[in-house]
Amino acid sequence: MDRIGMVHRDSLSCEAIVRKLPDGSLLLLSQCGGMGEPCPENRVLVFHSADGETWSKPSLIREENGRALYATDVDVNGNVVTAYITEHNGGYLDTDCYALVSRDGGNSWQRQELPVFRNTFVFLRGTIRTANGLTLIAYQHYPITREENDALIAAGKNVLESELPAVLCGTLLSRDGVHFEKSNDISIPNSFGGKRIWQWPEPTIVQLTHGFAMLLRINGAGVLYRSDSADGLTWSQPRPTDIPNPNNKPKLIRMQDGAVALINTPNPALGMKHRNPLEIWISDDDMRTWRYKKRVLDFPGWLSYPDGFADGKRIVFSFEVNRHDIYLADCDVSDFYA
Repeated sequence: MDRIGMVHRDSLSCEAIVRKLPDGSLLLLSQCGGMGEPCPENRVLVFHSADGETWSKPSLIREENGRALYATDVDVNGNVVTAYITEHNGGYLDTDCYALVSRDGGNSWQRQELPVFRNTFVFLRGTIRTANGLTLIAYQHYPITREENDALIAAGKNVLESELPAVLCGTLLSRDGVHFEKSNDISIPNSFGGKRIWQWPEPTIVQLTHGFAMLLRINGAGVLYRSDSADGLTWSQPRPTDIPNPNNKPKLIRMQDGAVALINTPNPALGMKHRNPLEIWISDDDMRTWRYKKRVLDFPGWLSYPDGFADGKRIVFSFEVNRHDIYLADCDVSDFYA
């Protein structure tokens, strides 16, 4: 049996991320506030739930300082919760990217510097851990110069009006969970089909039987792109898949038995109004085919930014509806194993 319930409604809700804590409760973070994104009123709110149905009142992840906040990933490793944060001027300029770490279930947070990246605009996304002790974190990096940053601010512009030619994606890899090395950069041009299009690739990674796979959102393509790596540090040039996507974030999740689940809105038509239906696909042959497909919701609205985790034969994830409402879905996929 599936459950879908509302968590919160705001003037803006974008990229809700839910994780399970060691005590079995749920922690959800989301960018909320303001009338759009990016804007100066964007903040990161924190929600708690013991059962996935009743949620705490939201709290700010950090004290107010007048700057916009965005959370791009939440990682739970034992009793340590890490949220990757981008703080900015309201237009993704003058960025300060760092981690906020909690050791009390997301009730209090302390700042920690990012691995590898310093003083640059970067989103860290989709931390995974392997059975042999590797930790991988996907990144999307916007190496905007200080000169261009200052010129955009002086002109009253935001980062979307930057002349940056490409966004760089890849992974950070650690063998001890502390020290990280950076992979090669995958260059995603800020264009498609001969037209200038700002890219938000939102890479999602998963471990396969041998090596790793990455899926990327490529605005303008109508499908997801895929890159592969044998070692987690050397990634192939992305190539188009046959998985439809309307310019929306996908999410890969490794199941306990090694199967790979994908949460996606498989619609080739482009634009927010085509971010539906919302489906779970599962592959048991390292993403060569997807023999299981479950439609979670076909509401004709904007079903955006799914993110969550596998819990046995269930997949639990958060998503937003029409950029205002945060929902939690708890989906039974036991028929995949039948």
